[in-house]
Amino acid sequence: CCFGRAPQPAERAMQVLDSEEAKNIAVVHKTNQGYSGKDLWKLKQERPELFGQAPASQQTGKPAPPGFQETRELPGWLFNPHSGLYFNRESGLLYCRDPATNELYELHKGEDIGAALAVRGDAATASANKSQASRNVMINDLHRAAGSMKLDFAHHDSPAAMFAVYDAKGPGGAAAAEAAAKGLHVKLLPRLAAYRGRWQNDKLQEVLAESIELLRQEVAPESGIALAVALLLGGRLTMAATSGAVCMIFGQVGQSDGNMDNLEVVGTGFAATTHCAVLEDSHLGALLTVDGVRSSGLPPARIRALARSHTMGDRPRAGCVALLEEARKAGAAPPLVAAAVRFSWSGGRDEPAPKKAKTDPSGLKKVRCRHLLLRHVGATAVTGDRRQKPTRSMAEAELQMLGMLAEIAHGGAATFTTKCKAVSECDTALRGGDLSGDLGWLDKDPAKNKKVPHAVTKAAFLLSVGQVSDLVASERGIHLILRSA
Repeated sequence: CCFGRAPQPAERAMQVLDSEEAKNIAVVHKTNQGYSGKDLWKLKQERPELFGQAPASQQTGKPAPPGFQETRELPGWLFNPHSGLYFNRESGLLYCRDPATNELYELHKGEDIGAALAVRGDAATASANKSQASRNVMINDLHRAAGSMKLDFAHHDSPAAMFAVYDAKGPGGAAAAEAAAKGLHVKLLPRLAAYRGRWQNDKLQEVLAESIELLRQEVAPESGIALAVALLLGGRLTMAATSGAVCMIFGQVGQSDGNMDNLEVVGTGFAATTHCAVLEDSHLGALLTVDGVRSSGLPPARIRALARSHTMGDRPRAGCVALLEEARKAGAAPPLVAAAVRFSWSGGRDEPAPKKAKTDPSGLKKVRCRHLLLRHVGATAVTGDRRQKPTRSMAEAELQMLGMLAEIAHGGAATFTTKCKAVSECDTALRGGDLSGDLGWLDKDPAKNKKVPHAVTKAAFLLSVGQVSDLVASERGIHLILRSA
């Protein structure tokens, strides 16, 4: 017989020989001999009472999604062996099984609050020696990062991002900072993907601290690592810091330290100090930096002010450069690093994501922009460029550009043209009039802009017409970009 389990319920039903139903089953059983058993399967669905199940008219609950099958050990539940999910007939909800406890928990579908909150972060470093530099990692889209690792991240809210700085002057030195920068998200993301239910705040703190501890045991078990991390999942920011590093949230100008909008987490040793904050629209951004900056003598209010002044203009990298320079003047010695994050609020959390308008940068296919370029010793020269090789460092190029940024941002296109002709180290600066620094029309596909660095194209599509960009680093140097059309 090729019916699998089907003959057993059929034989059980045929024992009642004097019933009309038993005769029907006998006929079906006989006519299915030598076939696949499909008709008997149909009968089981249509007349479940003949197989020890409740009649279809008496079954209650939601219809099962495709791919689910009955499971004997859990009456009222269906199981999908492909996805590993359970379906509860009564509630119509999907559940997962916790391998640690063997208990079922409800599958959570992540909420997208992207209509209310947009996030962008950037960082800057100051180092006399590249091999001894502090590190930073900016992951602006954790869903995409998890997808590249073939992890299911759909149960986490959006936007999802991770920002981190790693101190080369920390206990483990530059080697530990570099290894940690490469390894933390590799430790953290699988743990965030493993539990597919709704995450509580304390659980987020626990998993972030565990990931940092596992990383410490792997890369610097004796000395430890110095870092600050901010993990954003929807409207929650989970912060962690070790060994003097700090992660702080800042609000509006004039709020005192200790205010609800001016939170900070300071690392005091090997074990991570953690805190999970529920963000409100009064939270404007976050700053992460290392012990050298924090202990330079700059008050926390001044550190926040330096980051805020540029970050709120959507120039987080410029804010980091300004902070590191003032910390250096106050006595902080390199290597140093800082990362700033901008929280852009609009609408409400309960509002649906709006349709993309034609003026929305994410819907544009082409933009036109101009740029100002300062090269540095680490920049790649363009083939055929006969200019004298630059002697300035990347940090010096950033500082020089920062010195012009405020004037250009307030002076508009005319000031941009003047500065471009005077200092830009790109051949486009030689073009006449308002075309000085012109890069032409850029396609959103970087492959179609063969002579323009990808970082420049990416930054250009974030701008509105007439807006000046943040400091942009590419293989060619440090840029300022003005979108002209």
